[in-house]
Amino acid sequence: MSDLSDALEHARRTWSAADAGDLDELRAAAARAPAPRSLTEALSADELALIVEPKRATPVRGTFNPELDVASVVAECERAGASAVSVVTEPRLSNGSIDDLRAARSACELTVIARDFVVDLRQVYVLRAAGADALLTPAVAYEGRDDGAELLAEIVRAAHGAGMEVVLSVRTDDELEFALDTDVDVLNIDNRDEGGSVDVERTFELLADVPVGWPVISESIDAIDKVSRLHRAGVDALLLDEGHIDTGLTSALAVYATLALEPE
Repeated sequence: MSDLSDALEHARRTWSAADAGDLDELRAAAARAPAPRSLTEALSADELALIVEPKRATPVRGTFNPELDVASVVAECERAGASAVSVVTEPRLSNGSIDDLRAARSACELTVIARDFVVDLRQVYVLRAAGADALLTPAVAYEGRDDGAELLAEIVRAAHGAGMEVVLSVRTDDELEFALDTDVDVLNIDNRDEGGSVDVERTFELLADVPVGWPVISESIDAIDKVSRLHRAGVDALLLDEGHIDTGLTSALAVYATLALEPE
């Protein structure tokens, strides 16, 4: 079993367990959370939006930032001009936690996206109660499963009912085809393969099949000279993943903001 498959199975086991919580109680807790901030509004400006994603670890690099202070990084990124923040709550591959989500929400006024394998309705409400304004979940968690489309539809309905938006992350033609038959609000095109290699051309290839008007994020950029081209092609935002940035997120924000405005 691959690391990805193992992490996905762990998520399914965790959230299907009897002690994951009572659905009605979790829904009520989510309803008491502060009003969500719209991700699609954050992506609607003419300027290329920049989403930051602090990380402790990745499947390829392992743990590289064990002392990560999510609140501090998020506050710095907000001052540096970030449009939104993605917080990884997945524990197996990224050493993330729901505490990180709470810390991010309390530290900024940005839209906060919870990134995880979202596989259960109870998880939707737990993430909302902890401060998530939107969910980012990978198509691989659903595409190819007999109940995958139905499960994702239930998750999207629950998220929308709680005031959240849903981002579906895709890497392949098959995953994009699956995504386009859903009611998710935003598409995230992940330019990484499972080995961690990055190829921005994946965004251009998949973007050609995305209907005009559907917000699109491009994740992980290996060639900064393609930033303005991505924007002109119809990409609404870049997701700056700390796992692929050596200069720090605040420095990267300054660089990418400048590049997004440069003519080709």
